Amino acid sequence: MYTPMIEVMKDPLQKGLEVAKRLGATAAKLAFNHAEKTDCRFEAGRLKDTGGRETLSYSVEVLVGGRKGNTSGNRLEDLDTMIERAVTLARVGSVAHFDAYPAPGELAPVKTYSEQTLTLSREKMIEGCQEMADLLKVYNPDLFIECSANRMESEELLVTSGGVCRAARRTHWNLGAFVQRTVDTDMLFAGYSRGWSDLNAFYDPRGIAEKIITDLRRGETIVDSPKGKVVTYLPPETLARMFWPLFMGTNGRNVAKGDSPLAGRLGEQVLASSLTILDDPHQDYASGARVIDDNGIPTRKQTIFERGVLERFLYDLDSAGLAQAEPTGNNGCNPYSPRVLPGDKPSTELLTEIQDGLYLRDVIGFGQSNIINGDFSGNVGLGYRIKKGEIIGRVKNTMIAGNLYEILRQNILLSSDTEHEGRYPHVVIEGVSVSAG
Repeated sequence: MYTPMIEVMKDPLQKGLEVAKRLGATAAKLAFNHAEKTDCRFEAGRLKDTGGRETLSYSVEVLVGGRKGNTSGNRLEDLDTMIERAVTLARVGSVAHFDAYPAPGELAPVKTYSEQTLTLSREKMIEGCQEMADLLKVYNPDLFIECSANRMESEELLVTSGGVCRAARRTHWNLGAFVQRTVDTDMLFAGYSRGWSDLNAFYDPRGIAEKIITDLRRGETIVDSPKGKVVTYLPPETLARMFWPLFMGTNGRNVAKGDSPLAGRLGEQVLASSLTILDDPHQDYASGARVIDDNGIPTRKQTIFERGVLERFLYDLDSAGLAQAEPTGNNGCNPYSPRVLPGDKPSTELLTEIQDGLYLRDVIGFGQSNIINGDFSGNVGLGYRIKKGEIIGRVKNTMIAGNLYEILRQNILLSSDTEHEGRYPHVVIEGVSVSAG
């Protein structure tokens, strides 16, 4: 484990605020980040490399004459110089829609650091990757197999002219595998990964390999694709990708600029009544867990859509000023950890109720249309046909298209079970346009 630096950095960053003020800044914030990462990677089913690296960086933001200036660096001895440059850049920088960083607020107790994660050694990660590779080879020795694992420990410090001085520590791990199966001119790609901040049962090499093997088995037979408006089954991983345009619509900056189709629609029924969508950055050890935003504003658990009704937009400090709204503490106006409340039927039951449909496991090129308005199109990277409640084989040369807002206003069925983080259920939707060559 690296040597902690937070206590060492508090004084230089606090003095940096004084330097910025002395140079003419009316407000300033300085952030410091220090991280160590250990990883390993397998290629063609064999250990390719292992490594570790330590990173250190800081960023500076100042306000001068109503404009912002930003710099960053990784040489601590250059901190004062970077502050001077930020002040200089601010004189010709972008307009700031706020004039001060907020005072400290009450912070929620959220766990993001686990000593247990630090016991995940390089040797154990190599063993995990080897286990996945061996299981995949047993299924098919001709697969091209890539596996990877990493463990990260980090610390960060934020100080602002509003009086915030906040230190935080975080751990995290990732484990995953990817395979390519080639038979003559046919290629099938499949993969799955997991991540979490605490080392627990989610770290499951066998479970990850078995999920990929399930995809491979389902794809052994090639069948004709359904066409037209097709009932579509989305597993949690696909649903998370499909919701990207939705969060572009609730992005406060897009709303303030008039780019969002949801502008002016607070309180309206926008989605099906079965959909309640939250942003929950306060789930202990979740990948998106966050206590405070980059400007010192406490994060909060908030409902974005309540039974399909649009409840709020998400704002950072600058976009809130632009929209004359209250900041919600969301960096970049995006949710930290979006969560869809589940339904009351297991995913296996949802699947058996589909008479003819498409199981959409992966999409290539999603977002090639007017994505901010909800329009989407893409090629089915990995998908299966469902007939009378059973997956009968893989579809090829298939494309999907539609408008997310129109589709999500229709009948939506959600499973009671979710992916490992508990954020996304399995979903059955209607109205996806499917075409096949």
